[in-house]
Amino acid sequence: MRFAYRAVERLPKQLSAGVIYHSEEFEVAALLCACGCGHRVTLLVPDSHRVSADGGWATVRPSIAVCDAPCKSHYVISAGEVEWLPAFSNATASSVMRKQIARHAAQDMQRRSFGKKVMAAIAAAFSRVRAAVKGIFG
Repeated sequence: MRFAYRAVERLPKQLSAGVIYHSEEFEVAALLCACGCGHRVTLLVPDSHRVSADGGWATVRPSIAVCDAPCKSHYVISAGEVEWLPAFSNATASSVMRKQIARHAAQDMQRRSFGKKVMAAIAAAFSRVRAAVKGIFG
């Protein structure tokens, strides 16, 4: 099977085999598993994967590990071609999923922390402006 690249605004509910749908705006991609089991694979772009088009054919990096389906497929896609890699054991699949969840949780905490710092800086600046205005106009 070869995977064509299709740029979309939103991911369709029904996916066609052999097509990687990529929404740059929403930073996601989706495909049906290359093994043919019918499992829907969703990729977070660019958090966990990079998706590009090579002459209309899809390239995905790093490898796609289908840890949440019975097939446990593992492969890379280069210019539409699937290169099969050794399947993950249940233990490896669980470990990969836990690490991915931990990575996303850490990224969320960093974003929240940054947001809190920005809000604190805005509040401090507002307080200084209010004090200055009060000092000028008494």
